[in-house]
Amino acid sequence: MDLDRAVTATIAYATFFRFPLFPDEIYHWLISPRRVSLAKLRPHLSRSLSPSEERFRKLTTRYTVEKISHAQKLVGILKYFPGLRLIALTGSVAARNPQKNDDIDLMFITSPHTLWLIRPFVIGLISLFFRRRHPEESHAHAPNAFCPNLWLDGTSLSIPDFQRSLYTAHEVLQIVPLLDRGDTYQHFIQANRWTNQYLANAYAAITGGKTLNSVSTGLFVLFFPLNYLFYLLQLFYMSPKKTSEVVHLHGAFLHTTDFSSKLDTHLKSLNNI
Repeated sequence: MDLDRAVTATIAYATFFRFPLFPDEIYHWLISPRRVSLAKLRPHLSRSLSPSEERFRKLTTRYTVEKISHAQKLVGILKYFPGLRLIALTGSVAARNPQKNDDIDLMFITSPHTLWLIRPFVIGLISLFFRRRHPEESHAHAPNAFCPNLWLDGTSLSIPDFQRSLYTAHEVLQIVPLLDRGDTYQHFIQANRWTNQYLANAYAAITGGKTLNSVSTGLFVLFFPLNYLFYLLQLFYMSPKKTSEVVHLHGAFLHTTDFSSKLDTHLKSLNNI
């Protein structure tokens, strides 16, 4: 493996999002299908941040802390809602790279066969007690508005093959769990072990080599008929406004922006892959 090229590609990836990396972050997010020890990588980590980059990182860290604190207030309400197994931050806040006016992206994992039963109530609570970003609003001009744009249930934790990429691997491995019941976070990471082919160091650091037993659907299958009815109703409501979103019975990927192809072009233009 050419470690210089791997380090350069990792820095270039972060540069695409205007996010300078500290050396330990380059090690963690190294773009490589194989783990590389810090001792072996250290000679390739001579890069240090400039004073302006350090000031930028301090600012994004401050915004991150503020937005996480705001999200924890929401979790303080939703934690009493039955069927929610995981509430996690995604997007710029999870990446520790938010701007002051950014929204807050959220991911939800529910108990099996309850996603479409739970979703309208969660959205209702967010809209009632907080601000929710609506699809027509820009994510960069909706300060602290919540955007619940990723939903999965316990029967379908793996990201579909056609959505897998370096960008998606980053999105999976950088999520920040705020509520985690029954090791759902680790089950989610384990179900997406394909991310190891892109970011082996990050995957190993998160899993710690642990392997969990599969999740039992148990009596939740009894909710299937009602959940299916709620799915059809919500799909009917969303269909006129639906663009690139991916929606099915066991998941809803409501992002409208996918940076995968742009990142591939960016990295190739720099001869980093």
